[in-house]
Amino acid sequence: MVARLTLSLFGPPREELASTVDGEVPEWIDRLYESYGTTADAAPASASVLALGESLVYRLRKLSVLLKKMEALGWSIKPRRWDLLASTDLDEIEAQAQLEAAGVWVIARQHAPMDKDGNVRWSHGLLR
Repeated sequence: MVARLTLSLFGPPREELASTVDGEVPEWIDRLYESYGTTADAAPASASVLALGESLVYRLRKLSVLLKKMEALGWSIKPRRWDLLASTDLDEIEAQAQLEAAGVWVIARQHAPMDKDGNVRWSHGLLR
């Protein structure tokens, strides 16, 4: 059996921007807005996009750590239009255990799709 995991680079633009202004934003975003003399509730688009850019840089760096570990463990990483498809010859349980042992499963969970119960949803079916 082959385990396949879809890894997103980022979410839909509206959701990404909303994460910089809607609800409770991370403390570092609040500090960024304060440095521009504004708040999350009143932030101009330019400040929201700047906050999003900072967030993406951080998340993509973590994703690169995950990918480097996966590659070293023999995973195949294929870029697709909007995401990456990572696959290994291990089954899903073994693949998760391998990533946990490598210390990167938490990063994989942040970039993988989740089911309604909050578990990672592995890719099945006809995928290229």
